Formats: sequence, C-alpha cells, structure tokens
Amino acid sequence: MSEDSTTTSSLWTYIETNLENRGLSTGDLSRATGVHRSRFTDWRRGKSINIDTARAIARLFEVSPLEVMVAAELITADEAQLKHTRPDPADLTDDELVAELRRRLKRLAN
Repeated sequence: MSEDSTTTSSLWTYIETNLENRGLSTGDLSRATGVHRSRFTDWRRGKSINIDTARAIARLFEVSPLEVMVAAELITADEAQLKHTRPDPADLTDDELVAELRRRLKRLAN
C-alpha cells in the first residue's frame, strides 16, 4: 500500500467503520490492542499490523481474527475462506433491529 497521506488503507477503513458501528473510540481501540494512538496514523497510511494486534482488534469487534487479517491485507478472503455472517441491516426485521439496538445500548451502559 502506498504511503500517500491522502490514501486511507483498507484496514483503517475497516477499523473506523467498526468503531463507529459499535459506538467505540480510538481510545477504546488503543486500550484493547495495547497500541498507542500515534501508531494509528501508520495504519491509516497502510502500515501493517501483526497477528497479535489483529487478534486484539477481532476481540474488540467480536469478529473472527480472519476478518481483521483480510481487512489488513495479511491474507486474502479466498485464503481465509471467509464467509460474511453479519447481515445487511436492511435485511433485518424490525424486531431484529430493536434487539441489536438494545444489545448495543446495554453494552454502552456498562
């Protein structure tokens, strides 16, 4: 990946999306991974992460480490044989959406 400061890596796009969707901050990411926030700029620019960091990110986002490794371009989706299990929110019923909202609000309250 290019070091161009105007380009955002696929890993960072993945991280930002998941942080936003889960109501988490970069501070939460830093605490979960043990990585100082200053390193995030490197990730944004395309620097790679290691397997332990991918595992920590996966735990934070409650996903498979393979999903994170694919986002970080450490392996391809074909290599991971990754099957997306998260449904498109538009495909969920109203009851499923409400249940997910309750789950997230409960996690925020803790």
